[in-house]
Amino acid sequence: MEFALWNRAAVMQLIEREYDIKLSVRGVGNYLSRWGFTPQKPIKKAYEQRPEAVQTWLNEQYPDIEKRAKAEGGEIHWGDETALVNTDVRGRRDAPAGKTPVTYTVGGTRQKLSMIATVTN
Repeated sequence: MEFALWNRAAVMQLIEREYDIKLSVRGVGNYLSRWGFTPQKPIKKAYEQRPEAVQTWLNEQYPDIEKRAKAEGGEIHWGDETALVNTDVRGRRDAPAGKTPVTYTVGGTRQKLSMIATVTN
């Protein structure tokens, strides 16, 4: 099926396609709830992630880095960068077709603060 997220409507379509049984979206939601499924916002993961490569690095290269840091009296820092932005993230809203809903915000100046942080072992 040509969608990425399995929501109630998608499950409803699958049941209808595979079993020729028509259920309402609410009915499908009731079944999913009984089976322990809850609506959740999906987390974002990069397609480029390679957990096996990370594990190989941790097992083969990191021990040498750890030994060198200890021998030199150094610290290993794990760093990350993030940004804070004062603009809101607008979700979807229902509106009549062709009538885009408008959200009014206070102030129009976009501000951004970048941060870098590290933690040590």
